Amino acid sequence: MNIKIQKNVLLAPQTTFKIGGEAKFFIEVFNDDNIIEAVQYAKDNNLKIFILGGGSNVLISDGGFDGLVIKIKNNGIKINDCEIECDAGVSLINLVNFSVKNGLAGLEWAAGIPGTVGGAIRGNAGAFGGEMKDSLVEIKFLNIKKDPLEMEFCSNEQCKFDYRSSIIKNNTDLILVSAKFKLKKGIAYESEKVVKETINKRLEKQPTNPSAGSFFKNPRIDKQEIIEKFESDMGMKMRGGQLPAGWFIDDLGFKGKKIGGAQVSEKHANFIINAGDATAEDIIILSSFLKQKVRDTYGIQLEEEVSRIGF
Repeated sequence: MNIKIQKNVLLAPQTTFKIGGEAKFFIEVFNDDNIIEAVQYAKDNNLKIFILGGGSNVLISDGGFDGLVIKIKNNGIKINDCEIECDAGVSLINLVNFSVKNGLAGLEWAAGIPGTVGGAIRGNAGAFGGEMKDSLVEIKFLNIKKDPLEMEFCSNEQCKFDYRSSIIKNNTDLILVSAKFKLKKGIAYESEKVVKETINKRLEKQPTNPSAGSFFKNPRIDKQEIIEKFESDMGMKMRGGQLPAGWFIDDLGFKGKKIGGAQVSEKHANFIINAGDATAEDIIILSSFLKQKVRDTYGIQLEEEVSRIGF
């Protein structure tokens, strides 16, 4: 066996929330063969599998995960003209910097988003008008239900991308291994300037405390009175049929609201932060409180963007 299996590994340090109990079994994988071997081990031992990338956008139970956590650490990246092939374990900022350094444009909007390329594709991450699906050509993945285990490919259209969603997110049997992107020729110094501006915008508007990133999806709104209130309060038009989830929370005066160690960020109301020794239970209680208040006041059901693991 080429992979090292660890037991009872604390998961909190592996996440951007800094929350979570132990994984019963834990494996780091660095290439396709490692991934297949880890999945085969889980199948042979009848273990549940959780795929961990950069640890953002997840909330892990205080009780941990009673199965095998596979930490994706493959990090190959190569370029061919306007195409980049990139492993799922590459950090998103490294992909952005690599594309800019090589004179390609189209991913600058992703600068400063935490986590890995795999996680960003899984949740079709987006910001400032861009989304992962915009430049993705195809993905390589493993279906853990297949026997024998072998790598498969899926085109952009087959990935079933939607708002913060994809075939990978909606099918827990699929493990994203790598991806191919097609970008445009750009001018390096112009792209570098956009990257810097994007990171500064994030730092200005988003908290640096431990969090999972944006906590709730932006809801689709068709109630005219709510749209008018938002546009009047914010002095801006609704975009894409959605309103910012943080606006509802802020409008209710819940910036800074705290339950246990969990707190709504004072900087951005769609960030729940770990203000110190927060438990997963604290986060869930605060999330439930916010959802109920928004539902009671506006008749809008907020949906969590963050995935719950081990509950």
